[in-house]
Amino acid sequence: MAIKEELNTLLTKKMDRKDFLKHVGIGVVAVTGLSAFLKALAPSPKKAAVQQTNTSQYGYGGSVYGGTKNS
Repeated sequence: MAIKEELNTLLTKKMDRKDFLKHVGIGVVAVTGLSAFLKALAPSPKKAAVQQTNTSQYGYGGSVYGGTKNS
C-alpha cells in the first residue's frame, strides 16, 4: 500500500509546470527503462558494412548472361 500512498501524495501535491514535466519525465524513464531511452536518443549506426552475396571478381560482363558460370 505504500505505492498507493506515494502516488496519492504525488497527485495531490501542488506543482508548477516545470515540476510537473520533471515528474512526468522521471516516470517515463522509469517505465521504459534508462537503456531503452538512451538507445532512442542515440543516432542509429550506419549500415556501411553491408556485403553483397553475389559479387563477381571479374567485374561487369564477367559471367554468363542469365545463367551460372562453370569454372
